[in-house]
Amino acid sequence: MNKIIKYVIFILIVLVYAKYAYADGKTLEEGNSKPHVNVNANVDKAKVTIGDKIKYKITIDFPEGIEVLLPGIKDEVGGIAVKDSGIEESRNEQGRITQKIWYTLETFNTGSYIIPAFDIEYKTKPEAEKAVVKTPEVFIEVVTILDENASDVRDIKPPVAINKSYFRLYIIIAIAFGILAITGAIISFLYRRKHRVIEFIPEPLSAHQIAYNELENLKASDLISKGQVKEYYYRLSNIVRHYIERRFKLMAPERTTEEFLAEMTVTDRLAEVHKKLISNFLEHCDMVKFAAYGPDRREIENAFNSAIKLVDETKEGSEKEASVR
Repeated sequence: MNKIIKYVIFILIVLVYAKYAYADGKTLEEGNSKPHVNVNANVDKAKVTIGDKIKYKITIDFPEGIEVLLPGIKDEVGGIAVKDSGIEESRNEQGRITQKIWYTLETFNTGSYIIPAFDIEYKTKPEAEKAVVKTPEVFIEVVTILDENASDVRDIKPPVAINKSYFRLYIIIAIAFGILAITGAIISFLYRRKHRVIEFIPEPLSAHQIAYNELENLKASDLISKGQVKEYYYRLSNIVRHYIERRFKLMAPERTTEEFLAEMTVTDRLAEVHKKLISNFLEHCDMVKFAAYGPDRREIENAFNSAIKLVDETKEGSEKEASVR
């Protein structure tokens, strides 16, 4: 009877142990199935002088099947202006993907800067909820190129001794050169006045004429065939921004897209159809310049045609201008 009880107890112990072992294994499997996304951020130089270029880089390492949403950095980061940006991607033998998003920064103000932590969102499936990992903060010190120990007030140099025997001769020579210089200036003035030719000053070009010329030069530069798509969009965007400034006296070049679009919504200098055209155009250009978006040939042509259309429909006067085709 005791043996039977011992066997029953032993069997119950084995069943309980198997249950917990299965539960632990399932939990471990679920934990291992969770995607592992690594992020890091750094700069090539933590201490720079004003005007130096700073390379800020965000590195994201993640497995296949993960959709990663990049941070929306545009014109500035941490109070430092963004001059250029790009993205590089590689894949290792284990199937993990590494994305490196780099930004070229520049500032002419001294001081300490902290590039804040950015949220990197990702999800495993289109319908899954987003998860977030943060980049670390990055510290940058910008110093002046001047010598900090230098003094603005310096002692006066002692007087230079002049040989008394030549002092009068030096005075006479200086006076003679002065008289010759004045005489030459008077003769030159009288000669130019007598033979003066009235120069023709051409009439300044209008805003739309300048825009047409710049668009024609951009098209002739053939940047797209050279693979310089981002440079092409920088120039195209600047042409439209400067045209808006010259034509409508709106400070488009000095402001970010968000600031300019906010001002444009309350102005009565532009029709609603042209406000919509400018908004779509600038947002498309920003995607290419700052979000590493690669437009196809049709989108590039549409962007160029939008610039032409804006100038055609908003130029001054009723004369027919030859547009770039």
